[in-house]
Amino acid sequence: MRPEALPAGAEVEPQSLEDGELVEQLAALIRAYVARLQARPPAAPLAQWTDRLTATESVLFAVELLRAAEVTSFELAAMFNV
Repeated sequence: MRPEALPAGAEVEPQSLEDGELVEQLAALIRAYVARLQARPPAAPLAQWTDRLTATESVLFAVELLRAAEVTSFELAAMFNV
Protein backbone atom coordinates (compact mmCIF):
# COMPACT_ATOMS: atom_id res chain seq x y z
CA MET A 1 0.00 0.00 0.00
CA ARG A 2 1.52 3.31 -1.06
CA PRO A 3 1.03 6.37 1.23
CA GLU A 4 -0.53 8.36 -1.60
CA ALA A 5 -3.10 5.57 -2.05
CA LEU A 6 -4.60 6.20 1.37
CA PRO A 7 -7.66 8.45 1.39
CA ALA A 8 -7.57 11.47 3.71
CA GLY A 9 -8.43 10.45 7.25
CA ALA A 10 -8.10 6.76 6.37
CA GLU A 11 -7.87 4.30 9.22
CA VAL A 12 -5.54 1.35 8.64
CA GLU A 13 -6.19 -1.86 10.51
CA PRO A 14 -3.08 -2.69 12.58
CA GLN A 15 -3.06 -6.28 11.33
CA SER A 16 -3.32 -5.35 7.64
CA LEU A 17 0.44 -4.65 7.34
CA GLU A 18 3.45 -6.70 8.40
CA ASP A 19 5.85 -4.94 10.80
CA GLY A 20 8.51 -4.39 8.12
CA GLU A 21 5.95 -3.08 5.65
CA LEU A 22 4.51 -0.71 8.25
CA VAL A 23 7.96 0.65 9.12
CA GLU A 24 8.77 1.08 5.42
CA GLN A 25 5.58 3.09 4.86
CA LEU A 26 6.14 5.20 7.96
CA ALA A 27 9.71 5.99 6.92
CA ALA A 28 8.52 7.12 3.47
CA LEU A 29 5.82 9.30 5.00
CA ILE A 30 8.20 10.83 7.53
CA ARG A 31 10.76 11.63 4.84
CA ALA A 32 8.05 13.33 2.73
CA TYR A 33 6.81 15.28 5.76
CA VAL A 34 10.32 16.41 6.74
CA ALA A 35 11.06 17.51 3.16
CA ARG A 36 7.98 19.74 3.28
CA LEU A 37 8.94 21.09 6.70
CA GLN A 38 12.42 21.98 5.48
CA ALA A 39 11.01 23.78 2.42
CA ARG A 40 8.91 26.16 4.57
CA PRO A 41 9.92 29.18 6.61
CA PRO A 42 10.67 28.22 10.24
CA ALA A 43 7.55 29.90 11.65
CA ALA A 44 5.09 28.34 9.19
CA PRO A 45 3.51 25.17 10.63
CA LEU A 46 2.80 22.42 8.15
CA ALA A 47 -0.15 20.86 9.94
CA GLN A 48 -2.27 21.07 13.05
CA TRP A 49 -1.94 17.79 14.94
CA THR A 50 -4.36 18.40 17.80
CA ASP A 51 -7.21 16.39 16.30
CA ARG A 52 -5.11 13.64 14.71
CA LEU A 53 -3.00 12.09 17.47
CA THR A 54 -3.35 11.79 21.22
CA ALA A 55 -0.50 12.82 23.51
CA THR A 56 0.15 9.16 24.29
CA GLU A 57 0.30 8.18 20.60
CA SER A 58 2.63 11.10 19.87
CA VAL A 59 5.03 10.30 22.71
CA LEU A 60 5.16 6.56 22.05
CA PHE A 61 5.86 7.16 18.37
CA ALA A 62 8.51 9.77 19.17
CA VAL A 63 10.20 7.35 21.57
CA GLU A 64 10.33 4.64 18.89
CA LEU A 65 11.80 7.09 16.37
CA LEU A 66 14.47 8.18 18.85
CA ARG A 67 15.34 4.55 19.62
CA ALA A 68 15.56 3.72 15.92
CA ALA A 69 17.89 6.67 15.35
CA GLU A 70 19.87 5.78 18.49
CA VAL A 71 19.39 9.27 19.95
CA THR A 72 20.20 9.39 23.66
CA SER A 73 18.49 11.55 26.26
CA PHE A 74 21.66 13.65 26.49
CA GLU A 75 21.64 14.32 22.74
CA LEU A 76 17.95 15.14 22.86
CA ALA A 77 18.46 17.60 25.70
CA ALA A 78 21.30 19.24 23.75
CA MET A 79 19.00 19.72 20.75
CA PHE A 80 16.57 21.66 22.93
CA ASN A 81 19.27 23.43 24.98
CA VAL A 82 17.87 21.96 28.20
